[in-house]
Amino acid sequence: MKDNKNLWYAPLSAQFQTIEEAMPLSRFAAIEAVLHLLALNAPDSDPTKAYLLFTQYQLIGTTECITMEHTLQQARHTLGYYRSQKYWQDDLRDYREPRYHAVRAFSFEDLDGTVSFSKTEGTYPYPYEERQKEWIRFWPDCFEDSKTPSYAEAGTYKYPYPNLESGETETVQVKFENDYVPPVQSTTPEKGCRAPITISLNELLNAAKEMAEICPGDPCHMILNTNILKQIVGSSVKSCTELTLREVVNIVGMVGAGKSTLIKVLAFWCHQNGYRIAIVVDTVAEVLNLQKYLSAFGVAVSPLIGRNERLKYINQVTQPNETCLSTGFSQYLTPVCLIDGMDTQHSAAIAFGKEPCYSLKKGNKNYLCPYFNQCLGTRMLRECYTASVILTTVAGFAASRVGQQRETFLELTMRDFDLVVFDESDRVQKTLDHFFMPETSFNNYIHECAEDCSAYMRLSSKRREENLAEQRYDEMQRQSVTVLSCLVKSLHHELGTWKKIAYGDPFSALTLLEDMYREESEYGIPYSVYKAIYNLIDTQDEDDIRQSTLWAVLESSCKSTDETFFNQMYRIWLNELGSDFPRPKKDKVKRIQDAHIKLILRLIYFDHFIRGLSDAYEASHETSYGQNELFGFLQTRFRQQQYFLPSALCGNLFGLKKTDDEDIILFRQFAFGRSLMKDLPYLRTDSHGKPAGPHVVLLSGSSWAEGSYEYHVNRPVNYILEADSDKRAFLEKTRFFESGFPERVSGAADDQRMAQLRFATQKTVELIIREYERKAGKILLVVNSYAQAQEVQQTLEAALRKANCSIHVCRMISDAISTQNDRGIIRRGEVGRFTKMSEEILIAPAMAIERGHNIVDEYGHSALCAVFFMVRPMAIPDDIQQQGSKLNGFIESHCKRAPHESLFAYNTRIRQFAAQQWAKMSKSKSFGLAELDNEERKDVVATLFVLILQIFGRLARVTDVTKPEPHVYFIDGAFRRRESKQGDFDCLSELGRYLEMLMTQKESAEIAETLYAPFYKAYRKDIQYEQ
Repeated sequence: MKDNKNLWYAPLSAQFQTIEEAMPLSRFAAIEAVLHLLALNAPDSDPTKAYLLFTQYQLIGTTECITMEHTLQQARHTLGYYRSQKYWQDDLRDYREPRYHAVRAFSFEDLDGTVSFSKTEGTYPYPYEERQKEWIRFWPDCFEDSKTPSYAEAGTYKYPYPNLESGETETVQVKFENDYVPPVQSTTPEKGCRAPITISLNELLNAAKEMAEICPGDPCHMILNTNILKQIVGSSVKSCTELTLREVVNIVGMVGAGKSTLIKVLAFWCHQNGYRIAIVVDTVAEVLNLQKYLSAFGVAVSPLIGRNERLKYINQVTQPNETCLSTGFSQYLTPVCLIDGMDTQHSAAIAFGKEPCYSLKKGNKNYLCPYFNQCLGTRMLRECYTASVILTTVAGFAASRVGQQRETFLELTMRDFDLVVFDESDRVQKTLDHFFMPETSFNNYIHECAEDCSAYMRLSSKRREENLAEQRYDEMQRQSVTVLSCLVKSLHHELGTWKKIAYGDPFSALTLLEDMYREESEYGIPYSVYKAIYNLIDTQDEDDIRQSTLWAVLESSCKSTDETFFNQMYRIWLNELGSDFPRPKKDKVKRIQDAHIKLILRLIYFDHFIRGLSDAYEASHETSYGQNELFGFLQTRFRQQQYFLPSALCGNLFGLKKTDDEDIILFRQFAFGRSLMKDLPYLRTDSHGKPAGPHVVLLSGSSWAEGSYEYHVNRPVNYILEADSDKRAFLEKTRFFESGFPERVSGAADDQRMAQLRFATQKTVELIIREYERKAGKILLVVNSYAQAQEVQQTLEAALRKANCSIHVCRMISDAISTQNDRGIIRRGEVGRFTKMSEEILIAPAMAIERGHNIVDEYGHSALCAVFFMVRPMAIPDDIQQQGSKLNGFIESHCKRAPHESLFAYNTRIRQFAAQQWAKMSKSKSFGLAELDNEERKDVVATLFVLILQIFGRLARVTDVTKPEPHVYFIDGAFRRRESKQGDFDCLSELGRYLEMLMTQKESAEIAETLYAPFYKAYRKDIQYEQ
């Protein structure tokens, strides 16, 4: 089998050699294998839609699978490229060509535009039954393990050394005297369908008691003993004596209910009982601190964090006045590279994350470092295979590569872990949606290029001529401004029905071309023109295309902002077509049709250009360890993850979106991201369709937020963690205040928003001073961006000086910002240190402070006593990633598979419904909150509630119920409706009504009571709203 694994349809080999320009037999067999699967699942369907077989939408929210679904999962590994509509329909179109008529196993009929297919009647070479035996090879039960890379042996090798002083990447040579004999690696077998894990509460308490004996003073036993675990059975809530972990278990509990404590004790218990558990938390600082904590109890625990931002991680865990890291942190953050010790060319150590673990080069081949199995730098990558507990972040879980073979951690988890715990599961859900829908700004890339271009132009002519790859990349960098300008010009031409894309609707060359050919009546094009332009998209290397006039038109489209030559070449092409391209009679319609075609050509050029940029960057830079944002965006593929995950709801798209400031946002949709958390056990099934992935525990204090498409986790709640009554009573004493200021920051025009924020800040000073004089703790001011945080800081400091008040103010900045002056600022990843800082006020963006940052005193009680909402905490309007996440939530909540609905019919319905909803969400008109329909309004209110609740959670860390109660201030006038505007959006009333709905509807009342009752009771007491 190994010798002929790439040999397909051997009996047809001779006949295929007589077919002119025949496709490879392997592709021919793959197409027929897909058609066979379609015949088994939906024999009466349109074969041009067979790509929908591989979307795996049936896994979204599933609780059971069948054998056929397992077959399709396996086939996705080898036939997964046919989940692309374009790839499938291109190959199927080729398969249907007359030259294959005598050898096809399937025939087709096209009636009135509807295509059907069936097995070919009569005799033909190599019959169906024999071919069927080969198709099984496309969905084997087991796949071959990837080949282990070779270790470097005796000889001389090279590796790149980034010189941080010069900015150049230099080459280092090292020589090994002896051959390396690698240790025998034991294989990790598939665990298959995991048995349920049942833990009695007494076992958990005994484990926590043992932890207290190992580390006296550890509070886990005390917290578990006072908090209450309840089980939901049907619509009733009952007390329980054990916790059963099977497939997906959703546990909810308010802040302070003991969710973090449960994670710690569960990790300790799993270590003692031989289970492997992965725990996913928010930040690297949390990962490292939890690793240090669990290690003290003898737990075999290892972090899994990225290599390229070690300095940032060091800053996050370094304590003030520390001269060096503790051993627990330094062993993972500052390991010494053994190969670097052999470098005689440089005195400075190689930068963190740049170590040549996988990239010792000899000739054109990369080799594995011979010290891989003993070096501290690769310790995390090895311990993933042996530790009882692995701690990581969302990005680490989804994308890390580990071990000698650099397999994804996800693959290892699916094969060998028993349990995965997701802390703050509602946040993880949104993060995963965004993670698998990356975006980047082309204008940001141009800004990145400015310094590079300037430095390159300052080089001597001789130096520039020495490196042709650098020369080509610099040329393309400088051309990028022209390309963007040309594209924007085309978007400003009269576009008729396409004018919506100039105002923010997503688009791509392919979608617009398909629209022109299949949908447009007035501006439509014939098939010959459609096919000629279509061939430019990805078959541009064929000589007949590159020598055509249309190729010359394409090449001239973005060469200059002066469109004269482009227009001349375009007219020459039109004259060549003559009567083959019947034109509209009206001049205006003809102009719009021309504008459409020119825009599509420029978009195709843009697509080629950015891919050329990527290739030129790779040819002129060492990209093994870091790259610019555009290169990273284009190189990101998530190939291994896509074997497991459902496809993106609208297909795995590449698209563009124009912004109001004439920028182009590039985005891609790779997968239905949230399934990596909530459907994880079913992303791999056994031959009987049973889940073969690890069990999952979802933990959150706000994941039950019905109506919020981003945050509501669509899995039934199984258990409730309830905080003790003293903590709940303390939070019920919270006071809410409205400023009554008329200044409306949120919703104001861009040129007025900062002015309104300044006015509101100046008026708030008296309230802030009064709160400070309460001496109850520190104060948090919430804004919507880092720029707003800076504006509020400057305004507030000036106003406090004017009032002769000595309060010190600090604002949060992004981790990515590099600054020499640390006065009055704190990085996002270091905000836990705010407790020990001298400043009394912290100003932070809502999305950066909402969770994952516990600002507490030495006893675990919140150091914050008050929060001022200077703005309505909301995400950026029309953000493409936010829209993608909302689409996922919307489809998930509205599309349930009917009992007897076929897999193919369900996948087809999902794709159609998602496309309709995406078009609606991408509408060009900018709607205000008051114009939203009921469902959209509920989503906005529910999402806003989650954000406010999570920010309130920074105040709700309670260990001392004798302290003063928390205070919450709503400053922005936009929290209330305008009296002069009929039906205006009243945020505080909407929040009140939403809470009433949660607390009173039968199916969610008990859950809502546990999670939100203290907040609700305090809110209802102080905030007036219409019932």
